Amino acid sequence: MVDNSKVVSFIDIGTYSIHILVVRFFPDSMGTPIFQDKEIIRLGQHLYRHGYIDQESIDKTRIIVSKFVQKSKDLDSEEIISYATSATREASNRKRLLDAINIAGLDVRIISGMEEARLIRLGIFGPDGPPQRALEIDIGGGSTEIVLCEGKKDLFSDTLDLGSLRLAYNSDADPNKAMTFQEYDFLRRRVDMMSYRTCRKVREIGFEKAYGSSGTMMALARMCAAKRDGDASYMMYSELAQLMKELYTKDVEKRNEIPGMNPARSDIIVSGGAIAEELMYLLGIERIEISQNGLREGMQIDYLLTNGHTNFNIKESSVLNLALRCQYDKAHAETVQKHALLLFDRMKELGIHNINDDMRMLLSYAATLHDIGEFINYQKHHLHSYVIIINSFLQGFDNEELEMIALMAKFHHGSFPSRRSKQFKNMNSAETSAVRKCAMMLKIADILDRHRDSAVDAITLSVSGAGVTISLKSQSDVSMETWKLKTIKDDFKEVFGRELIIETLT
Repeated sequence: MVDNSKVVSFIDIGTYSIHILVVRFFPDSMGTPIFQDKEIIRLGQHLYRHGYIDQESIDKTRIIVSKFVQKSKDLDSEEIISYATSATREASNRKRLLDAINIAGLDVRIISGMEEARLIRLGIFGPDGPPQRALEIDIGGGSTEIVLCEGKKDLFSDTLDLGSLRLAYNSDADPNKAMTFQEYDFLRRRVDMMSYRTCRKVREIGFEKAYGSSGTMMALARMCAAKRDGDASYMMYSELAQLMKELYTKDVEKRNEIPGMNPARSDIIVSGGAIAEELMYLLGIERIEISQNGLREGMQIDYLLTNGHTNFNIKESSVLNLALRCQYDKAHAETVQKHALLLFDRMKELGIHNINDDMRMLLSYAATLHDIGEFINYQKHHLHSYVIIINSFLQGFDNEELEMIALMAKFHHGSFPSRRSKQFKNMNSAETSAVRKCAMMLKIADILDRHRDSAVDAITLSVSGAGVTISLKSQSDVSMETWKLKTIKDDFKEVFGRELIIETLT
């Protein structure tokens, strides 16, 4: 078999850490990550105190870059694309740093804050952008990027000289010690002063949904989630404000005792939190969704766009890449997908449901991924599928879409949930109803191919009174399939309010 794939490495030399993402690109694919790693470097810590990067940090950078370059070679990378951001942009001795990086075998490009903002936007929303007007806030070590976009259109973007390391170490205060209210309020007022023009512009344009990215945002969300339900995919302003009162009044040692705290960030979490809290306050953000993607994923998409790959479906590519990594049963998945979509379309024509086509798309993706949990083991594979999907951070999907896909996959097998199940606590009644109906269609579709032999040749549906008849045509014995369908008749009636009738045609 000819391998037409290409491996490319992306290295991001940031103010706080250095990241590597290695991607294998198949033809007409957005690429599959095959390796990623990071090392904390804190280039900005000495820079923001003294105006230059210290020799120890330069030496450490050279060692880390050498390691990442060698790893890229070991993985047969044909290209290494590397960008450096805020700290490298501003260092008075940046030539010394760049010389060390070149010695390590890497040609790095220093990008502007606006270019960084563009790449972050690509990484989070993909080439097609968000369907609704969205605000993105990325709090780095040295700068904060803010992007307002809708679809492919950038409505506004800016980069602020605000970052968790910069704010922590560009003052006389000791970031390891507890603060008074006045000291913490001083940090927030600095954020206000540095961002008021940007915030005014964002408020003028307006937005429907807010997203946050970067290690700072993820760290804050984890701590908020630890006090709530463990779901770190979002963060509420009220939660963050309460958390910050607890953080700034403690020293580093006490901060490390707070559930969810990352000790590597305990000295800069207060400054990073001050930026997040003040921006959420100034922009009226009650809830912010947290994205795991960022600059490196943006570099990956930008690479595709630069090389002429403009007509790809980011969501479909993400789903197929995940399925391939989990060594899914392609024939079975395609059969189940075909059956599930036929059920969706025919039931909609018959007036059994009125679910929109956006949910049909999610059902299609759930059908592709429903059995990927078998990669771990078959027993409870539906539960493993849920965990894999919900933690996959697939490009192109928001957190709500991933949760819906994961729940459909989870409920295709085993017991079926009631509409009052705690699994639906983050959904409204309409979303809950749609997910349950799609999950039931997926369950039926999976049963129809339970022996993975595509035995069912044709499926027809009809409505008579309060009943829904599913007629199966097959040249094989499908008695096991029909028997299994009869075991879910009560669940079907509870979901659709109709009796399920099964018949086979010769």
